Amino acid sequence: MVSTGVINIDKPEGLTSMDVVRRIRKITNVRRVGHGGTLDPFASGVLPVAIGNATRLLEYMLNGDKTYYAEIELGKSTDTYDRSGKQTYMRDPSGVTESHVREGLKEFEGDILQIPPMFSALKSNGKKLYELARQGIEVQREARKVTVSRVELIDFKNPFLHIRISCGKGFYVRSLAHDLGNHLGCGGTLIKLRREYSGGFFLEHSHNLLQVEKAYNEGNWEVVTGDPGECLPEALHISLTEEEFIFVSNGREIPAVGKNHPIITDTPLALAYDKNKNLVAVLRLNSDSNWHPEKVFHAQ
Repeated sequence: MVSTGVINIDKPEGLTSMDVVRRIRKITNVRRVGHGGTLDPFASGVLPVAIGNATRLLEYMLNGDKTYYAEIELGKSTDTYDRSGKQTYMRDPSGVTESHVREGLKEFEGDILQIPPMFSALKSNGKKLYELARQGIEVQREARKVTVSRVELIDFKNPFLHIRISCGKGFYVRSLAHDLGNHLGCGGTLIKLRREYSGGFFLEHSHNLLQVEKAYNEGNWEVVTGDPGECLPEALHISLTEEEFIFVSNGREIPAVGKNHPIITDTPLALAYDKNKNLVAVLRLNSDSNWHPEKVFHAQ
């Protein structure tokens, strides 16, 4: 049975991200399981799940770019900024045109400041915001700098609009729906969200959760489980010599020359593998042009 790896799961609507993690723990019989970025229960799509030592790579995955397909309904707002919340505002959106929507979306491209929703896992004085929100408490939230590389309007049939958005870490699509609605003067609510890409993992290569459970129960786990290195898709791959393996395994640097030269990649990261193609370490290029072991993995 697998002891480390990563599974690209197409999370279904209705489950929390931790629900998925618990089901993977059960079928793999591995305690150390984590996911690469929370999806709200009503959302679906790409949810990378790391197993065993691969969980140590989640921090790289969480910092990766993401792409979403979203449906927004104009004319109403909710306290959660999505369809699961209580309606807080309503106004006729019939005067909103496609041109208005396109111009409005331009306000949310590039580096922008976004106020996170109250219904989020962010903390205020040690308490999660959603816990306070459920008690009817609203606190001041600071706007955070987030990056949106692209917003594309796919379709608009008032009051519904469909968009595809590519963004960086910390961006809330729910907040975009809410803020766009405010910008258009009629309110807006996120009613559907599907993640199509997350840190190197694509929806078209994802696996249905039931298929994953079936594969593990039948002993075909290799079909749905990828190498931990898939968490860093842009990293250079280095095959270690016996001497390099000894150095890296003991936390010592190796020179970035010859086959290990980083010229073929724009990233300062590399994945080091032993002769059996097992991941040994994550390496980072330092100012001395050496590969420094940032994370070393020992056989489980």
